Amino acid sequence: MNPFTPGQKYKPVIMIVADIPANLQVLGNNLDMAGYETAFATNGQDALQAIDELTPDLILLDVSMPDVDGFEVCRRLKANPKTAEIPIIFLTAHTDVENIVHAFSIGAGDYIAKPFQQEELLSRVSVHLELSFSRRRLAEQNHFLVELHREKNEL
Repeated sequence: MNPFTPGQKYKPVIMIVADIPANLQVLGNNLDMAGYETAFATNGQDALQAIDELTPDLILLDVSMPDVDGFEVCRRLKANPKTAEIPIIFLTAHTDVENIVHAFSIGAGDYIAKPFQQEELLSRVSVHLELSFSRRRLAEQNHFLVELHREKNEL
């Protein structure tokens, strides 16, 4: 569904990627109560496969996971034109500056330390979704204007 269709209510889809089921449940409950659709993956490889089929509007991503860690998931998603524009928020206990800077350098939009405050998480999710939707809307409008300009020149 297009989130920009006037008059229709759109529930953004947020994928939560974490290897601890309790974290998935807490995050999922918080986001569900806030009106978001949620999807889950318990490791990096499953997340990459799921995101290829279901393109979420935002990803909450843990750093430490078995098989493929969150940094590698982020790198792969940002390297793929189909998923490069999906906002990624790292949600992790790793709070050292080196990890935070690394996350931003590979394309993360934000970094939230655990334990997190529900209000802060929901505020950041909302801000990043709004920014993402605004960017898409601008790109669509720009494409429309380019087409109008092309048609004008053809006349």
